[in-house]
Parts: sequence; C-alpha cells; structure tokens
Amino acid sequence: MMTWDDRMIKKEFRKALFPIMFSVLGGTINTLIDSAMVSQSEGPDALAAVTLCMPIYLVQCVIGVLFASGASIIAVNQIGKNRTHEARKVYFSALTWYVICGVIMTVGGAFLAGPLSQFIAQGTDLTGYVYDYGVVMILGTFPTILVYVPIYFLQIEGKPRSISRLIIIMLITDVVFDYVLLFPCHMGILGAAIATVISTAIACVYGFASLQRGHLFRFSIKDMKLYMSRKIIRFGSPSALGNLVDAIKMVILNGIILYNLGASGTAVWAVLNCLSEISMTVTSGVPQTAAPMIGVYYPSRENSAIRTLMKKQFIWGMNLLLVFGALLVIGNQVVQSIFAVKEDMLIPLLCLCLFMLFDIVSGMWVRYLNTIGRIALSNVINIMRKMGFPVILTHIHIFRGENLWLFLPASGLLTVLLTFILIWITSKREEKKGRKLSRLLLLDDELEKTKRVLDFSIPTKSDEVCDAAERISEFCELHGMKPKVLMRLSLSIEEMLMVLIEKIPSASSVDLRAFVTDDETGIQIRYVGEFYNPFEDEEKGENEDMMGVVMMEKLATMTDHYYALGINTIHLFFAKE
Repeated sequence: MMTWDDRMIKKEFRKALFPIMFSVLGGTINTLIDSAMVSQSEGPDALAAVTLCMPIYLVQCVIGVLFASGASIIAVNQIGKNRTHEARKVYFSALTWYVICGVIMTVGGAFLAGPLSQFIAQGTDLTGYVYDYGVVMILGTFPTILVYVPIYFLQIEGKPRSISRLIIIMLITDVVFDYVLLFPCHMGILGAAIATVISTAIACVYGFASLQRGHLFRFSIKDMKLYMSRKIIRFGSPSALGNLVDAIKMVILNGIILYNLGASGTAVWAVLNCLSEISMTVTSGVPQTAAPMIGVYYPSRENSAIRTLMKKQFIWGMNLLLVFGALLVIGNQVVQSIFAVKEDMLIPLLCLCLFMLFDIVSGMWVRYLNTIGRIALSNVINIMRKMGFPVILTHIHIFRGENLWLFLPASGLLTVLLTFILIWITSKREEKKGRKLSRLLLLDDELEKTKRVLDFSIPTKSDEVCDAAERISEFCELHGMKPKVLMRLSLSIEEMLMVLIEKIPSASSVDLRAFVTDDETGIQIRYVGEFYNPFEDEEKGENEDMMGVVMMEKLATMTDHYYALGINTIHLFFAKE
C-alpha cells in the first residue's frame, strides 16, 4: 500500500544542514583569525582594541539579521501559500531597508566616529587604535549587513552549497588580505579592518551573483520598494533580539564573574564563551536549516513533514553536541593547555556540555515558534534563555556559595521547562477559542482527523504511476468530484507523472497530496531536482507526451508551480461544482 515517506525531506535537510552550520561557524572563525593575526602583528593593545570594537560589529549584526531573517520567514510562508510574487516583494523590501539603514549607519557613524572611539576606549591610550579599526568597520557597514541576505535566501533558492562557498571565500580572502596588509604593507590595525571589510564585500558579491542565477530572487532596481515592513521587523525580531540580548548579557555576566571570581575566573569564562560560540554552529545552525522548510510546509498544514523536521533537528542536534561535549570533557586538560588557563576546567566544561544539550531543545522551539508566527512566545523564551535565567541564577549561586558554573545547566533546564509550560498554556487558550491544536507543536490536525487529506509517496517508476493516479481519483470521487471529470483527471495525472519521471531523472520519489476544502479540491505534487515547470515546457504544444499536462491545465481552475529549497512544487485546484 502506498504511504507517505519522509525520504525527500530527510535528503533536503541533510543537504542543507552542514552548509548552514558552516555559515554560522564562519563568523566565529573570522573573528578568531583576525584576533590572532592582529595580536601577532601589533601586540596586545591592538588586540584589546579589536575586542573593544565588537559592539560596533554586534549592532551591524542585529540589523543584518533583523531584515534577512524576518524577510526569509515571510518569503517561505508566502511560497507555501503559492504566492511567489509576494515572496519577491518581501525580498526587495528587505533590500530597500538595507539601503536605508546602510546610509544612516555609515554617514551617522562616520560623523560620530571620534566621540564613539573616546567612549569605547574610555579615554585611554587605546583610543587611536579603536578609532582606526572602528571607522573602517563603520564605513564598511553595507557589505557587513548585506551579506546576511544571500546567507538566508540562497537556502530558499535551493543552493546550500553556494552558502558554503560564500563562507569559504570570505575566510580565505580575509586571511590573505590580513597577512598582506598587516605584514608586508605594515598598515597595522587599520589594515586588519580593511581586510575584514574587503573579504566581506567579495563574499557579498559572490552571494548576490549566485542569487541572480536562481529563479526566485533575481535583482531588479524597479522592484526596490518598501512592503510588509512591520511584518518583516516583527518576524525578524527574535533573531535580532537574541543577538542584542546576548550582548547585554555578556556585559552583565562579565562584571559579575570578574567581581566574584577575579581574573582567573574571568579567564575560565572566556574559554567557556569561546566554546559556546562554536557550539552555536549546532544550537543555531540546526534550527536555522529546518526553519525555511517548516515555513513552506506550515501554511498548507503538512503536519507530518513538520514533525519529521522537528525529529531530525533533535536527533542531529543531540548527536552532534554529544560528540562535541564528549571531546571537551575527555580532553579537558588539552583545552586548559590551549587557552593557558591555570584553573581546572573539568567542572566548567561539564556544566557547559549539559547546558548545550538543553539549549538545542529551547533553540529549536524558539526558531519554530518564530517561523509559525508565534512571535511574542518566541521572544519571551529567547529573552529568558539568553539573559533572564543566566543573570538570575548567577546571583542565586553566588548568594548560596555554590559552584558558579552550575548556572549554565540550570538556566538551560529552566528555559526548556518554561518553553513547554508556555506552549501548554497557549494550546489551552486556543482550545477555549474552539481551535484544538497539538500540545507540543501547536499544529492543526483537523484535515487528517476528518480524512480530508491524502498524503503518499511513490518511487519514480512507471508501474507505480497508474496506481497513484487511481488512488487520487478515488479520493476525489469520495469527496464529491463529478464522475465525468474523474476519468479525465485520472488520465491527466498519470500522463503528467510520467512526464515528470522522464524530465527529472534525479528524483528518486514523488510526494503527492490531495486535499479538500469547503470550496475546492486541490492536488499537490512535489519532486526534488533541477528547476522544471511542465506548464512552461517549450515542447508542450508539439509533443504528444505532454497532452496530459495540457489537459490538466484545462481541467483545473488554477495551476501553479514554484521552485524553492531545491524542491519543485505543483499545485492544481479544481472547483467542487
């Protein structure tokens, strides 16, 4: 019997996972490379200046993530509703906002560079270093914030490998320019900043060139307009707020730990922070991989696919973090030696590892709730996850005289508990409104419960096609489609599937979905592979094999095709009467 399988989703998730994780890791590696090379070339004062300029970079990151994240979530939701033109408008609205913010931040920052340097360096001898590095970072605002656009939208275009190439280009060019400008050219910290901006700009050019070769987000100056701005900011707020709250948390915890544990404790905290940044490759990268796919599946209520994606996130996230955590704990003395820390690192590393295992769970739900439009819920959890619980628990552990590092696993555990408590409360509130949602993912399973949806997959073999067409025909007949239409529908679907099998040989299976609403019957066909729209095939009018496609267009009240996340999707809609 034909049933729905998750091979297509698993394949696309795996294909995108490591490029997205690599993109998250890229920013961390870039910072480490810059810090190491500046330290060797210019000494500790220059290194301290680079660290002091981090708030400038963090503000740029907040703006970069805000519009790219918000626009990408709305775009995939619009694509899931068969509104690719709306997705394009949202994309260009985000680009327009980048231009506006880039101009304001660059011009305003250039005027304020002097006073800002004085404030950051607190009038010390580091002011000159801070000014040189900071003013270049400010003048390089455009590429720094724009690079987030291809990182987020290339995944929607189905080009995860291009994201990896973008990060590799940025890292290699940064190393090369850092070396040339710092050593042969002796440009000092100014050269390091220029290297960072140039490498980001080159990566940015490559990213947009890759988008230009796609099908959804090709650049057009006439489309640069503001659209859905409030919604973009709203959907982007959890990611941007997370970065902002992270920065505030760091300032607060740095002060608490320095005051209570001194320089040695602060050194341990610096190591944990560095390792935590690396763990974000998993805790942020895994949810970021699944989010666009969930965004496409959620509007059409493909709940089985969403549940599969949540399971895959949990399995991959936990396994990767267990391996990473085991390496840290087993090699705790190696870690201690690499960072030249005198304090024993075993207990702090154990606490960090437990925290990471809790953090991947809450991170999954923060991104998921953001994707399905539960923005307030996502923001509350994220604020408590990033700052609320860590700050509160450090004070509690200090007051009770316990090991301070216990605040890490304790805050992670409390965030997970808070997440599921808030979801349970939300599901209860929705139930009082007459809408029964699943308790864990807040999904509406009404179509499945009333048997108004049929999901199944078929391998790309000709002998399976006839059975698939017959099964869809039986479903449509059960839900009131006229007999005279059914025979033509069955024949058309059969011939159409044969065309897809022939034209997309790389697809191992085809996912089929038939559903019924009060007004119409719909059929959805998904297949992995290169872009192929049978309704625009040049041979359609000449080739007899395409007659099924022609007949399908005549039978349907509307046909639609889009290509996103490396998956072709065809929608066919038929009036009930």
